[in-house]
Amino acid sequence: MKNLQSSERRDSREITNLITINTSYSKEKATEILKRGGYDTLFMDFTRNQEAFIRAIAKGVEPELAMEHMKDLGLVKEPEDTQDFRAAEPLFECLPSLELEDTNIYCYKEEASRILFRDIAVKVLILTAKAKLGKIEVEEWKEVMRDDIYNEFESAEGEAKYIADRAEKKNICLDASEELLSSLSGLGFRVKEIVVDKPCKPLDILGEKIKCEILGGDVVTEDEVIGLVRDHVRFVEMIIEKGYERAYWMWSMHHSKRGTT
Repeated sequence: MKNLQSSERRDSREITNLITINTSYSKEKATEILKRGGYDTLFMDFTRNQEAFIRAIAKGVEPELAMEHMKDLGLVKEPEDTQDFRAAEPLFECLPSLELEDTNIYCYKEEASRILFRDIAVKVLILTAKAKLGKIEVEEWKEVMRDDIYNEFESAEGEAKYIADRAEKKNICLDASEELLSSLSGLGFRVKEIVVDKPCKPLDILGEKIKCEILGGDVVTEDEVIGLVRDHVRFVEMIIEKGYERAYWMWSMHHSKRGTT
């Protein structure tokens, strides 16, 4: 009977995933959803070794102080992590007001996954510099995007177990990957999604195309890669001119008018 009750508890759990983009205005919209409550546990897309510091923010520690401590310990790297934490400022500001114990706030990302993500970001930076000079190495771009996708694939099971071991009846999560949500569904969770803002950067689109290719879809052509990399270079130039947040807003407005690629 005890095992049956445990199984029923697991199968009755649900998780709502909020899809955002990496800007403060998108995270601000997510905080409005978080403030409504109606969930028992919050899972944030930071690494597990940052969890104690995120909980400290929820208890009232100044985010800047927590950030400095994480930098001192090597848990936050610049410039790779800078925009993530800058964008998250509205989330940090709202954490103390949420009706949650600090032990109901978790960070689900694997540290190894984040380290690989940073390595991939450096490779993208190098390839972008080459592309600005007119040298678009199609296979190198596809390879680095595959590395990012396989990183998501490989971390999904461990992240799902981490969440499943800590989840209550109603849970809310920030920016879980499709693979993570699929793993949670396989563990008996009812999965819901709310699209706060849909990612639409050129490399987001390229990544989705290559993921489809990996999963047995159409091969991504050389022309598609070159076109999206050129879009990416234009986006980076907008960032330099306008700043990341303004550039992303302008790009998303242009993308919504043009329609998805």
